[in-house]
Amino acid sequence: MFKKAKDIAEVSLVACLYAVITVAFSSISYLPTQFRMGELVKPISTFRKKFAVSMMIGNFLSNLFSPFAGPMELIFMPVSNLIGCLLGYYVGRYTNKFVGSIFIGIWISASVALTLKVAANFPFFQTFVSVLIAETILMAIGYFIILTIVKKGGFKIDG
Repeated sequence: MFKKAKDIAEVSLVACLYAVITVAFSSISYLPTQFRMGELVKPISTFRKKFAVSMMIGNFLSNLFSPFAGPMELIFMPVSNLIGCLLGYYVGRYTNKFVGSIFIGIWISASVALTLKVAANFPFFQTFVSVLIAETILMAIGYFIILTIVKKGGFKIDG
């Protein structure tokens, strides 16, 4: 997956971008609805699968600042982000990147709902739906922001 130092730098930069944005908006990032502004960055993983690693690292780093940090937040959720973003990359590759982004949002919503069910006995379905609303909004907006930047030549992430 990593071919050169440039790849490691890009993965690190995107991970830090996710973490910094999430922590900067911590007042809404760590609520049960998980409205994490850092999720705006996540659709980048549908363009290149190496950025799935960024989302795992970024999620781990941002979860260090969570008032609820524990094994589910520091192990399960980063691994779930890696798996969800890798699957989202392939969904996006074989359908389109917007569908891949929404798939990631669904995956993360289910993972957060499971985490909150196990850790705090929150009702799974209600939590899933509330997180899904936030995730869908953020993933759609993030996708269109990234797509616009790519189309304007701001950076090349596809190909």
